[in-house]
Amino acid sequence: MKLLKVGVYHHDCWGSESTQNFPTLSMTELGAVRIVRKDDHGVLVDCCWRITADTEKEVSDYLRYVKSLPSTKQFKLFLQNGNRAYIFMQFLSKTSSYDSVLSMHGIPVGPIVQEREHEIHTIATEKPRETSKLLSDLEALGEVKVYKISDFKEDAVFSTLTLKQQDALLTAVNNQYYSWPRKLNLDDISQKIGVKRRTFQERLRQAEAKFIPGCIDKLIKEKRF
Repeated sequence: MKLLKVGVYHHDCWGSESTQNFPTLSMTELGAVRIVRKDDHGVLVDCCWRITADTEKEVSDYLRYVKSLPSTKQFKLFLQNGNRAYIFMQFLSKTSSYDSVLSMHGIPVGPIVQEREHEIHTIATEKPRETSKLLSDLEALGEVKVYKISDFKEDAVFSTLTLKQQDALLTAVNNQYYSWPRKLNLDDISQKIGVKRRTFQERLRQAEAKFIPGCIDKLIKEKRF
C-alpha cells in the first residue's frame, strides 16, 4: 500500500480562507464527515473540529469569525479551554474535496486537518492510479501541495499510546513544555486545559515512558543514532 499526504488550497472554501486569516490556527477533524446534501447550491457537510492556535484570543476571535460566515449553517461550541476549542459545524461549500477522497479506492488513515491555508488529507491506497486521479480531482478545486508519498507503514511508536496519552504529549509539545527555557510548566498547562495537574502529569509521564524509548529504538534500527 502507498501513503499519500496531500493538501489543497481550496478556492471559495471557508477552511482555506480561515487559516489564511488566522495563520497559527490548526483545525483537526474529529469523527466522520457527513455529506448531508449535494445539489445545485453546493455540498452541505456536517463535521466536528478540534481547534488550536497560539493564543486564547486568536481562538476566541476565530470562533466569532467562523460563526458569522455565510457558509456556516449550524454552529455549536462544545468546549473552550485556553487556546483549544471543540466545535460542531454544518457548512455549505460550492465544491467538495471530501467527495474526491471518499470516492477513491483508499482508506483515510488520518483526520482532515486545516492549517497553513491548506486542507490536508492522509490516505492509504493499493492502487497508484487512484493517487493520480485524486491529485487531478483536487487540482480542479485549487492549488495542490503533496506533502508525502511513501510506502504505508503504521507508526508503531505512536500507536502504543492511548488517546489520552497521545493528547497529553501533543498538548505538552503545543504549549512548548519541551522548549528551553521552558515556556510553561505542568501547573500552567494543566490549568490552561482544565485538567488536574496530577492527572495530566501521570498521562504525560506514561506517554514519555513509551514514546521516548520507542523513538530511540527506531533511530537505532534506522542507523540514524
